[in-house]
Amino acid sequence: MVAAMQDPPWDPEKARRNLAVHDVGFDEAQEAVLDELSRSWPDPEHSFDEERAIVIGHSARGRLLFVVVGLDDEGKMRIITARRATKRERHAYEDL
Repeated sequence: MVAAMQDPPWDPEKARRNLAVHDVGFDEAQEAVLDELSRSWPDPEHSFDEERAIVIGHSARGRLLFVVVGLDDEGKMRIITARRATKRERHAYEDL
């Protein structure tokens, strides 16, 4: 998935909470989204007010991350949440 990123593409308070809960900063999540080997697919079950997508990719730290992004009408992306990929998600990523 390649889309324009806002600057910064996240809510600062949400980024702080995400780091505290999942030990993944949104700056690291952005690296995973921009990873040239990342995989993405739509998330229609959670796309109510905006289009959402799931991205799995590697950060510069080498961690495989599961990132949820929102896409506005102009194609700009914002990070909603990020965490380490589960074993199941890792296998799905490797099988693609």
